[in-house]
Amino acid sequence: MTSHRRHRLLVTGAIVLAGSIIGMAPVAAEDFIDCTPRPDGSALPVACSLAPGQGENEESFDTSRLPGLQVTPGAARTATSFNIGEIAAALGNYASMPMFYVDFGDGTGFGSPTDLKALTSFPSTHVYVNPGNYAITGYASFAGRTESSSATVTIAAPKAEPTPEVTTSSWETAPTPEPDSVISVTSTGRDGTLTVGTAAAVIVERNSKPAARSEAKAPQVLAASGQTVLVNVPSLPAGSKVSGKVRIGSSWSALPPTSVAPDGTVTLPAMTFKKAGTYPVKLSVAGGPARYVKVKVKSRA
Repeated sequence: MTSHRRHRLLVTGAIVLAGSIIGMAPVAAEDFIDCTPRPDGSALPVACSLAPGQGENEESFDTSRLPGLQVTPGAARTATSFNIGEIAAALGNYASMPMFYVDFGDGTGFGSPTDLKALTSFPSTHVYVNPGNYAITGYASFAGRTESSSATVTIAAPKAEPTPEVTTSSWETAPTPEPDSVISVTSTGRDGTLTVGTAAAVIVERNSKPAARSEAKAPQVLAASGQTVLVNVPSLPAGSKVSGKVRIGSSWSALPPTSVAPDGTVTLPAMTFKKAGTYPVKLSVAGGPARYVKVKVKSRA
């Protein structure tokens, strides 16, 4: 079916009316611009690449009638899943434009106010390390305006029965959060070697020995490539805040901060490594020296 972009953008529940309606032939009109890729590879009209609301005579982009984000909560340390299919269908091609970010409610997020993402790259899962109630908020930012849709999910204790599926409320105008209000937990490294926060098909939990004060003496935990690992590190000051960094090659990538449990154990955020190798993790504890553990990743057979 020929793809068009109409200058006057209308958003309805599940379909973007951008020149045609799914399942029906496009309607010819003077205000339509043909955005079908050219067989000879020639450039498309400028209007085809404009962000919502920037086309000539185009109405303001409106998310007020978009469906909400569907969330199926899992227990702590398991996968909580998201279904963005209805929103992506409603946005059409606009779902691939960098206008979105999500706050998972645990101090982490997909993107941030200063790092907008395309909805089409939104991860389908997130791992909450600890049980509790979390407010998940999705933001759409465009033309100086921010709208959001939120839902509160209850994450049960590990091995407990999770709560039923939750659907978010409608989108409403929201104040723009501070730039550092969430910490992005998507892939890190140029080749996506490490993914933080999301879940692979297999999630394993590994108990480390007490962290060492030098990288050379750091204890190791084992994982497999493509496997999500949750690392438990004991013998830390109870209640203290811990921030971590993982070394990928010659550079360090930050992990979201977390707190030490009353028993002196901290569980690091879920980490999934794409490649085999040994990855040092540097832990900074408030008021104390840096400590180290290592994750040794083997290739999966």
